[in-house]
Amino acid sequence: MKWSPRVKPIKIRRLYRAARLGLHDDDLLQTVGWELYGRCADIAAVADVYRDGLVPCPQCSAKIKRRIDPLFHTSDGGTHENWFHCPDCTQRLLWRDCREALRESPRCFDCYTLLDGAEELRCRCGKAWDRKAYHRSVRTRVRLPCPHCGLMIRKPVFETTRQVVRRHRSRPEMECPKCQATALHVHGNIECTSCGYKRRWRDYRKSLKKRDERLECASCGYSFRWQAWRKSARSLRTGNPGPAREFIERWPKCRTAKARMIQIDRLLQALHGRGALAPLFIVGNARNIRQMLDEFASQV
Repeated sequence: MKWSPRVKPIKIRRLYRAARLGLHDDDLLQTVGWELYGRCADIAAVADVYRDGLVPCPQCSAKIKRRIDPLFHTSDGGTHENWFHCPDCTQRLLWRDCREALRESPRCFDCYTLLDGAEELRCRCGKAWDRKAYHRSVRTRVRLPCPHCGLMIRKPVFETTRQVVRRHRSRPEMECPKCQATALHVHGNIECTSCGYKRRWRDYRKSLKKRDERLECASCGYSFRWQAWRKSARSLRTGNPGPAREFIERWPKCRTAKARMIQIDRLLQALHGRGALAPLFIVGNARNIRQMLDEFASQV
């Protein structure tokens, strides 16, 4: 899989050096911006793989569904959250999708109208919230509007993770490594009902983690190993792809050099606030990148 390279710090320094003089080199802005855009797109794509369980084919970029092993994953796509469907529009979503939609575009909880204001959010119906209080309310509410249809839905109640894991461990679907027949978990061992194969349960679980998982694309027929793909994407994995997704959405809408500089600066400010995230975008170690971003922040 070919990933977009990280941006060199010298290019970013040239941007800010020109910005201090009131100049905007549009060619350099385009170069840096699209390099950051490609990197953000790769980071968002890798985050989607671990969230949805759909791996892009290295040849044609078609989505391939992974076979999630029930011994290690308890929900769809390997995520620790549970999917559900909106009862009105039947869209498939996570509860955090409802929260994130309100954080990005605050709406009234009664009439679902967009709220105006920087510090204080006001609605046409007369209600008002402090922005921090509104975000706290979003985090604790059990009834939120659907981000697709806008109708109120209640937070679904699922089994706890411990209950789900216990249910899967009681009767896991296993096959004998030797003859592929049905195997059982008996007294700390795995025993085959057909050929009599026997192995310690702990060793069997470790072997499953190391076993090659081959994925084949239905579109182009290309076959590859999941372990190799995961290793190639190791430098792109992060638990916070939010800044990357925001940049992907806003960068193509920039029409002027000033707007492009603002979007690049906004992304770098987000990376500055999340120090561990910056080396995913910029060449260098965390300490040097941190010093550079501190320097840019002191010049604002």
